[in-house]
Amino acid sequence: MNAIDTTSIENLSEPEKNFEYLWQTLDRNYGIFGPKRINWALLYDVYRPRVNSQTTDEELIHIMADLIGHLNDNHVMIKAGERYYVSGILGGMEMEDFSLNLIKSTYLDGDAQSRMKERFNFGWLTDSIGYFHFSAFGDIQQSTTTINEITREFKDAQGIIVDVRGNGGGDDRVGKLIADRFADQKRLYMCVSTRNGPKHDDFSAKKNWYVEPAGLMQFTKPVIVLTHRFTISAAENFVLAMRVLPHVTVIGDATSGVFGDVAEDKLPNGWEFRYPYSLFVDRTGFCWEGIGIPADIRQTNSKDNIENGCDKVIQLAIDLINVGSM
Repeated sequence: MNAIDTTSIENLSEPEKNFEYLWQTLDRNYGIFGPKRINWALLYDVYRPRVNSQTTDEELIHIMADLIGHLNDNHVMIKAGERYYVSGILGGMEMEDFSLNLIKSTYLDGDAQSRMKERFNFGWLTDSIGYFHFSAFGDIQQSTTTINEITREFKDAQGIIVDVRGNGGGDDRVGKLIADRFADQKRLYMCVSTRNGPKHDDFSAKKNWYVEPAGLMQFTKPVIVLTHRFTISAAENFVLAMRVLPHVTVIGDATSGVFGDVAEDKLPNGWEFRYPYSLFVDRTGFCWEGIGIPADIRQTNSKDNIENGCDKVIQLAIDLINVGSM
């Protein structure tokens, strides 16, 4: 990351020094000013005058929270002791529209099989529809073994439902290796570049990511991917890979809208903060940051649906496969 010139702030008061460190670090490293059309300099003019030598910690953290709130980015966070502030919508939301326990108890025909400390759960919804849910991406070696097992289990299925609701992300390479098991041919699905200079549009050359046939076998019959607002980060990049495949349909709600790789830092007073320094776009060059990837077919659950034992999203997916609409 591009370090700030601390000599420019060394003679400031402590509150001013901390504000400047946050603003300047994001100014030099944040990767998504352009797509979000954020005038960071103008926001400095608004918030910097609110900080002076008499600013208390309580006042300062709220000023900073207001500042980063304009980024609308779930990857941007400040942690001050036990308090933390998230820039994006997830900071004020609870996941009430999905329950894996409900899937296991109500929708699976038999018990779920679990792998990697329940990171992967899979089973049969009917005698011809397979289901698997994974909650995070990590450990490439174990994930490779597990996804090979799952694709073998479902090789004769009429269709598969892949559920990434409640998936918090992780390693993009794991998402790709899973998507590769469903690829019919090599297809571009996203491009990534890294902020590498003082200007907001200074980036490295783009790295192209492709989904392509790999592993023991490919499943190219109907596949439905289930998403919602708590489909986050690397899980969203997995959706970018799956949605370019002609036999895949995405059902649910828009994803979280955060894609970039994240850096962590500390303010001079020890408060921790994080931010994305890279720019992810889909194969067309469009950036879904702050928006989220929309579903092909939008279907959502309410809290009451889940509490009453009904998941309308998975039910629609099952019905569509059963009637052969996919």
